[in-house]
Amino acid sequence: MSYQKWTVWEVVFAVIALVFIVFLQGAVPFLMIPTLGQAVWTMGFAESFTHGSFFTIYAHDFGIPKPAAIAFGLAGAWPASLLLRLGFAAPDAYATMVMLWITVAFCSAYMIARKFGNTRSLALLGAVAWMSMPVIWNHSGYSMLSLGMGLLSCYFLAAMKLFLIESSLDKPSRSVILFYLLAVILSVFMDGYTFMMFFTGATILLAFMMKTRVELRPIYKRIVLPVHIASFIFAYTLYSIFIGRAHFTKSPIDIFRGFGLDLSFIAIPTQGVHWLFDVLGLSVERSDKLYFGDASAWLTTFSLPIILAGLIAWCLTRKNIKLAKGIILIAVFGFYMSLGPSLKINSVKPQDQQLGSAMPASLAVMPTGNAWMSKALPGFNNMRSTYRWSALEIFALWWLVMICVAKTQRRGKRIWSGVIFIIILLNLPNLSQKVRLNIDQRTQFFNIDQMLISELKQRINKNKIVAFIPWRNDFFANYLAPTAGFRTFNIGGDKNLIDAKEYWPAEMVASGDTGEPLDAEKISAGVKMLTDGTADVLVLPYFDMLWAAHAWPCGSRERNLLAEDPYVCLLPYKETLRPLIETLETAPNLAVTDSPLFATVRLKTKS
Repeated sequence: MSYQKWTVWEVVFAVIALVFIVFLQGAVPFLMIPTLGQAVWTMGFAESFTHGSFFTIYAHDFGIPKPAAIAFGLAGAWPASLLLRLGFAAPDAYATMVMLWITVAFCSAYMIARKFGNTRSLALLGAVAWMSMPVIWNHSGYSMLSLGMGLLSCYFLAAMKLFLIESSLDKPSRSVILFYLLAVILSVFMDGYTFMMFFTGATILLAFMMKTRVELRPIYKRIVLPVHIASFIFAYTLYSIFIGRAHFTKSPIDIFRGFGLDLSFIAIPTQGVHWLFDVLGLSVERSDKLYFGDASAWLTTFSLPIILAGLIAWCLTRKNIKLAKGIILIAVFGFYMSLGPSLKINSVKPQDQQLGSAMPASLAVMPTGNAWMSKALPGFNNMRSTYRWSALEIFALWWLVMICVAKTQRRGKRIWSGVIFIIILLNLPNLSQKVRLNIDQRTQFFNIDQMLISELKQRINKNKIVAFIPWRNDFFANYLAPTAGFRTFNIGGDKNLIDAKEYWPAEMVASGDTGEPLDAEKISAGVKMLTDGTADVLVLPYFDMLWAAHAWPCGSRERNLLAEDPYVCLLPYKETLRPLIETLETAPNLAVTDSPLFATVRLKTKS
């Protein structure tokens, strides 16, 4: 395709398209952020990185005594730390980092569309369609998972450049090989789920190319296949060295089943997610009281428009475009794995049983046959939220649409343009409501600094060792410690918590979450940490260290209690802890200081 200068219209359209996607994702610096809880968690790592050298990639302020390696999302946290060094406020650094990766994903989708001969306008429209998929923007609460899904376009752009060889004389250049290696490394340090999607999708595509292009098989065997294998082995080795382990604890197969994709989620959107379906009364109410898994399984997976369009595109291209057959195999595999171990069609919890997110096999329609993969295969056995495989399927179907549009005559292009526009329209949330939420999240982030960080700085001196008790999955600890200037054993993130606990003193372990509230036994363990010098200060928070990070100052379940006084919803926490604090105040060797958000306990200094 010969290069032609961009017209004014194309430039304007490109800017509008990208700005629209950035707004849709909620990543507008200095105005809004896509999420709160995961932003707080991530920016804790980023803030801690800034306390070391430019190349620091471990947190030394929380999860002590072992330096903490971020379980996923280093590709987001480290760039955000650079923005902090430049003077950005934490929420704006997070939004800017997300915006930059969204731009990479958007441009990659555009380049894929252009690769097959689409005009710039159609390629831009296609890129908007890809980035408007609910599986991307509605995973923003999972931070780098959302970015990883969006970046599937970047990963498979790298695969296309390496795999799509025109002739036996057309060897991959060093820059193409380097691009592929960097894409693989980026994917493993962005998110483990999409790393596996990239690996399986690229492997399927390469196997298909080797099977169907016999004349190119020697170059595939000599160069492409070794590059593919070596890149993934190298990237995973780097990740294993960084994280300090090669694998994580496996989940029960009933969890994989519970988080499998229910076919009804694909076809009928959930109420409150897609504005047009809500207006037309075509959405249904869903909750964890009725369905297995969690809300992300039914909030992010409506995809009927792109499925229909992708299947039509495949039917129209499969005879003339050999690549289409390889791409449909990727889509089928992604769909198959997203179902989980059992087929579910509006499968609900029995009213006479108290069940959580896990699902017994007896309540499913029938087995899918892939349970053995989730049990035995490395990588697959860590993808417990199996519905997320649908992102790979959706991307492959979008890819087929863009190929079909490129190979269609002028009249057909107009029809397909309308189809793509309709897909975008059906994908959209209530934009005004989403924008208000994203703006409010940024405000809450700043309120954390104003209300909580400032209070902690007044009550706790720099470099002191702090223990928040009882410990749980303490998302807040990640941000509070490096920002307020102390060090703490506490840490947020399931995988990070598992790693940190192995190095904690026995008293810290004993002061933790047993499913019960703080009691005298846990307090005693905490006080022993003070007397033996393991910790300098105990902090008894009046807020939930996990959920308050998602909706400050209280978790989402208590948000309705907020009136004009932001401390109203903290009263139940304070009332529960009041008897214990009064007991501590009577201890002759302890100094207890109370504040609106927490109480501190330390040894009395000798006069």
